[in-house]
Amino acid sequence: MTTVLRASPRHFVSTPALDRITLRALRYLQSGFSVHLRGCAGVGKTTLALHLADLLARPIMLMYGDDDSKSSDMIGAQAGYTRKKVVDNFIHSVMKVEDEMKHTWVDSRLTLACREGFTLVYDEFNRSRPEVNNVLLSALEEKLLVLPPTSNQTEYIRVNPHFRAILTSNPEEYCGVHSTQDALMDRLVTINMPEPDELTQQEILIQKTEIERSSAAFIVRFVRAFRQKTGAEKASGLRSCLMIAKVCQEHHIAVLPEDAEFRDICSDVLLSRIGIALEDATKILWALLNEQIGAIEIPVISTPQATVEQIAQTVQASLNEQTEAIEIPVISTIQAAVEQIASAQPVQAPFLDAEERAELALQEPLEAAPLNQQVEALLSDLPELEEASTMNEIADEISQEQQIYRYLLRSKGAGLSDLESEFSLVRTELLESIRALTIQGLVIHRDRRFFAVEPALES
Repeated sequence: MTTVLRASPRHFVSTPALDRITLRALRYLQSGFSVHLRGCAGVGKTTLALHLADLLARPIMLMYGDDDSKSSDMIGAQAGYTRKKVVDNFIHSVMKVEDEMKHTWVDSRLTLACREGFTLVYDEFNRSRPEVNNVLLSALEEKLLVLPPTSNQTEYIRVNPHFRAILTSNPEEYCGVHSTQDALMDRLVTINMPEPDELTQQEILIQKTEIERSSAAFIVRFVRAFRQKTGAEKASGLRSCLMIAKVCQEHHIAVLPEDAEFRDICSDVLLSRIGIALEDATKILWALLNEQIGAIEIPVISTPQATVEQIAQTVQASLNEQTEAIEIPVISTIQAAVEQIASAQPVQAPFLDAEERAELALQEPLEAAPLNQQVEALLSDLPELEEASTMNEIADEISQEQQIYRYLLRSKGAGLSDLESEFSLVRTELLESIRALTIQGLVIHRDRRFFAVEPALES
């Protein structure tokens, strides 16, 4: 039995680059030509083919190329017999018996699509042997489908005017791919599909996995950097990006290069898709991840009255583009933190271009504020421990950031797992609180541990 589809790709992502390719292909289809989408694995050929078929608003017949396919898999074949027996005993003394047996013909997908005017989506058609695809030649050019001669059906089918074919293929150097005959290629309009640009990949990740935009940007750029380092250019990195983003989003794993779980996911997904030695690829992966730890550019602030609030504004601007953790050495006072950051050389962020760095450097400075203002504001609303009978009552009266800051003051530093156990928070909520404290200059990060910056003692 042949099934007709009314399929459409879920959440098809439209970007300017994809819209241009879609418009080009749709023009050829509407003019009566069949389209061939050619490109490396993972660039979205099948998704675009189903999207185009959906735009044509006709039922869809979906086929996949296979080295074991035969012509009968495309046009149909004899399937069993039909037996007819007639017994005539009208004259009681004479009995006439007629016994007839005929082959039963069953149409396959191509035949049904040509007869009814459906849209044929032939995915990876060059995985089938070239002689199998010869039946397409007359259907695409002469609009006539030739069937094997049988006694109970016509040998020719006139192709319906609404019939269209959308074919996809991988490069011939791929394993299991056959060369395509020139006669067939001459009847198709071939569109070469490049790897989706960075904006398209980010939008696909956001819409498919609902991950944050900053995390999607980091994943796309990191995977692209790894593929360039390892020379893995035969396939797109989009599938790898989708796997990493989906797992991180569904299991609340922070997209940070220093996070152990994120590093494990990148290792599992990326190392299986390269053609170099596993040991060499592992070294490249760890080196890239280590480079991204603390890779946020902080511009030099020349104003001597620079405050934590001003530095927080510049750091926040960088965080809007990058999600890497800030690496700042352990220091004892906010005054020392400001002096060290103000005198430090800017850290080079490999994923920020020159225009983005210039935009950060040209931000107007804010008005100066007392150095201990952030800490005083944070500590002023804390309740006295003597007034609360239990830790639960204290937790109800102070904010989550205040609880974390006070815990770090008492414990002289803690790791993410320690903070998760102490406050029973999921990692995403905990990282948001720590990021807020880091932006205010109240928490610093070193060697995978977070430390509270103690207020300066007034003389």
